[in-house]
Amino acid sequence: MQRSFPTEGKVLLVVQNGVGLVSITARPGATTEVSLEAHTEGADELIERAVVECRPAGDRQVLVVKVPQRHGMKFSRRNAVTVRIETPPGTDIDISTASADIELNGSLGEANVKTANGDLNADEIDGDLLVKTASGDFSIDTVKGNLHMQSASGDIRAGRVGGRTSCSTASGDVEVGSAAGRVEVRSSSGDVRLGHVVGDVKIVGVSGDVRVLSYASGNLQVRAVSADITIGIAPGVTFGIDAESMSGTVRSDIPLNDSPGGRGGPPQVVIGARSVSGDVLVERAVEAFAT
Repeated sequence: MQRSFPTEGKVLLVVQNGVGLVSITARPGATTEVSLEAHTEGADELIERAVVECRPAGDRQVLVVKVPQRHGMKFSRRNAVTVRIETPPGTDIDISTASADIELNGSLGEANVKTANGDLNADEIDGDLLVKTASGDFSIDTVKGNLHMQSASGDIRAGRVGGRTSCSTASGDVEVGSAAGRVEVRSSSGDVRLGHVVGDVKIVGVSGDVRVLSYASGNLQVRAVSADITIGIAPGVTFGIDAESMSGTVRSDIPLNDSPGGRGGPPQVVIGARSVSGDVLVERAVEAFAT
């Protein structure tokens, strides 16, 4: 199935596809192209019953692509459908899947993604990105707005976040290359790795290790049970620290009386770190991230 719709102005793209693939590509133009492809004979029936329509809603157009579930059956890989969509840049998206993987190519607007165990790969989200998943892995190059992610066991990786970052996971790892706003991370057993951060940070974990490569400004609070905690201080930044570990070691590779510019005014960075059995280390920032 192939459909084409004129989509000038603001566009909201709503996609529901249980199994298979959802691939959305932003490209210049004033039309949206939709293609549905069946992977099996069983999936042909789903495409025949699929809803593909575009309608105005307020000040924007809403394009709906809904692939139904096969009658009397749960989602199955035998009924996989590929949904490919080409749409103008800045299109907002709302995607729901069971186990379908999701690819977002080019620059899109705000994004709301719900999936049970499908993976997500995205280039650039101009607005906010909200993701809820059970076990899918997520990799995003750039989020210009806020990033909010909830995951049971999937890994979360984001290259750059311009707004607030909020991640919650049970056993998945969390990695953010750079963040310009407040960062909040909750993780039971996954590792947390942050690159260059400007803004307040709150990390609560159990056994996963925590590392911040370059911290430049704000209040950083880390609470963990058995995790090792390593904090890199950006060059030229004044800092204060309050850290303790019941059975681990606490040390600073930067002499506390050698904090640059520490003689006048409050510190630019305040660190509070608590670990029951893990080690706590404060060091100079990794050079590659000290920007």
